[in-house]
Amino acid sequence: MKLHYLYPLLALFTVGCASSVPNKEEIKSVDSDHYFVDSQFDDDMAGMSWIAKDSASHHFNQFKFNSVEIKNAGIDKRVSKEVQEQFKAQILSSMNDKLKHKLQGYENVMLDNQVLDISVALYGIDDIPEDMRLTEFIPFGSIIGAVKYAAGTRDRSIRVLASVDLKEHDSAELVGRRIFVVNDNGVLENEKSAITIEMLDKNIEQITKQAVDFAFEVTYLNKKQG
Repeated sequence: MKLHYLYPLLALFTVGCASSVPNKEEIKSVDSDHYFVDSQFDDDMAGMSWIAKDSASHHFNQFKFNSVEIKNAGIDKRVSKEVQEQFKAQILSSMNDKLKHKLQGYENVMLDNQVLDISVALYGIDDIPEDMRLTEFIPFGSIIGAVKYAAGTRDRSIRVLASVDLKEHDSAELVGRRIFVVNDNGVLENEKSAITIEMLDKNIEQITKQAVDFAFEVTYLNKKQG
């Protein structure tokens, strides 16, 4: 089989790939007023960040996780209200545990004690077809993959669009915002599968890490670089 015969199939499955970063349209849908730059904490923690120019002048030494908000417009209909509430509660618990270990608050007698409020918003919980595996790039395997894709029986992935806001507690001034995507690949059997809280467990950990590491970057790393 000649390589150019694979191009249509490659294009078909590339469209369904779970992107690890938000696209321009997604960023604008969350925030069109700030300029976001690509930033990555670990190999699996890519995202787009905006940090206020005067953020280094703040001396945050107390941290409070305020809320988890789910924007219903972007939530797949197979995510029940019960699952959404469980998801929010588990993110809240995970965030508080993580903050205690990584961003321990303290009082400084030499500086004003400022509180950094942290909040998370989820703009989409969607399922998309799983991208084509390399082992399927053979004549027979490619045909099977395409048929499964068209029939809706191919393994599918959960894609979550999220953002984290950092605000100065007293003034409610926005100090930083990060927009990112969390993928959970191959957890749905087909397009009719319900999305359960067990399927979202991995997302909870990744959302927590993104939020806390971003707060750490703005509070400490950005101050050292400024």
